[in-house]
Amino acid sequence: MLKASVSFSPANNRPDQLAGLQAQNELLKAQLMNTSLINELSKVMQTCTDLENIYKTLLLGIQEILQFDRVILFEIDPARFCIRPRSWVGIEHLNISEFLIPLGFEGGDVTDAIFLNRHLIVEIPDAANDVFVKKLSSPSYVVVPLISKATKKCWEFKQCNRTTCPVYGGYNPYCWSVPGSGQMLNAQSEDQRRRFCSECACFRCEGVFWMDRSTSHLPITSDDITTLTTVINQAGIIIENYRILEEIEHTNNDLSNANIQLKQVNHDLSIAQAKINTDLKHAHTIQQGLLPQNLQDTKDFSIGARYIPAAAVGGDYYDVFEIHPGVYGIIVADVSGHGIASALIMSMAKMLLKIFATNEVSPQKTLERINQTFQTEIRTDNFVTIFYAVLDTRQKELFYTSAGHCPILLIDKETKECSRINADGLFLGVFPDMRLSESRYPYAQHKKRLVLYTDGLTETHNDNDEMFDLNRLELVSMNTLNTAPSRAVDEILDYHRKFYGHSAPEDDITLLVIDF
Repeated sequence: MLKASVSFSPANNRPDQLAGLQAQNELLKAQLMNTSLINELSKVMQTCTDLENIYKTLLLGIQEILQFDRVILFEIDPARFCIRPRSWVGIEHLNISEFLIPLGFEGGDVTDAIFLNRHLIVEIPDAANDVFVKKLSSPSYVVVPLISKATKKCWEFKQCNRTTCPVYGGYNPYCWSVPGSGQMLNAQSEDQRRRFCSECACFRCEGVFWMDRSTSHLPITSDDITTLTTVINQAGIIIENYRILEEIEHTNNDLSNANIQLKQVNHDLSIAQAKINTDLKHAHTIQQGLLPQNLQDTKDFSIGARYIPAAAVGGDYYDVFEIHPGVYGIIVADVSGHGIASALIMSMAKMLLKIFATNEVSPQKTLERINQTFQTEIRTDNFVTIFYAVLDTRQKELFYTSAGHCPILLIDKETKECSRINADGLFLGVFPDMRLSESRYPYAQHKKRLVLYTDGLTETHNDNDEMFDLNRLELVSMNTLNTAPSRAVDEILDYHRKFYGHSAPEDDITLLVIDF
């Protein structure tokens, strides 16, 4: 029986495998370390409370983690069409604050990196033309643009419909880096295109980093570039988030300040409104005092009246007053508009009426004298319509004139006939010549009824936009002819209230009914 023979020999390649594994292990350790350092750097930048500290932290991180000796962050100045240093490390002995580099094509690799939107490594710079060789004696360097997040594509933002533009419909939101883009700008050269792009709202390049290893002369590896671009990309996101949060904070502060101011304004308005309400109450009390407080029936006539202002005070006025024994003035008036101004004008008209009526019985001449005073003494855009009558109970005659006032109803209680007394002249307070005329009307006692009112009554609209109008007033006035004037006023206003329903009258309402 034969036995199989097995022999073992040591593997000659085992040391090489171990060395390879150790090298891979060291590489993984280095990559993990870089990842850890990048995370730590990102955390530090996120805790910064202002933009300058974010930039400074980033510069120091690039210098310490990636071992670059000198680092400069250039910011873009669209107004001067250049880039200039904003922050730097490792260059304490030189003043580079005015180290300006044109943004145009002559700016070289550092500006090309912006408009290509990628990093550039310059291993052997042109000593005769390179600005970093001239200014900083740099043997070689790398430039990386700092880009913030793009939230909208330019063709969406500008509502551009130039479908031939290479940016249109594309996935690259960084339009300035796309060759042939910017057709909407109609740029005549590359420099002009760059200028237009740097001033555009869609331009999201914050600046560009320049860095070198002038002392260590270590080579720039692909791992260095990977780590560098990762750090700078994260910085762009952090900067964008910082700005968004800052804008939100500013907006919140503005809203908070606006709320404080609004509360103060509301407080001031409340105080002002309270004062206005108090003044309106006083004005209302004063105006009510100007109106007749207790019209009394006499053996010669009976009367009923009601005044309903649209606001606290209004521009309507009515009165029945004794001029001489047995001679009475009857007036209904309406100032254009309503409110305090109208009430003030009406109070002036009342005072002038009481003054002039004492020495002048004629309604026409009395109103003409009032109008003359308005023309010379009172400056106002308001006008006044007035129906003014003088009732002479001794001679059983009614004298009247109407200065632009709405038709007055004169009803014969025996024959049930209703006549309308139309205006025979112009309203008061505007024209020197009112073109008034005076009418005389003899009557038999206790046979006539006058229904006087202002247009707030007849021009009221209901929910169906129908106007109450004079016909309805005449109808209800005839239906209440057998009731006393005070009761007739109540019934007419009840009928009127049922007509307009939920629609509140927009003008002052005055109603005066007299039997004589």
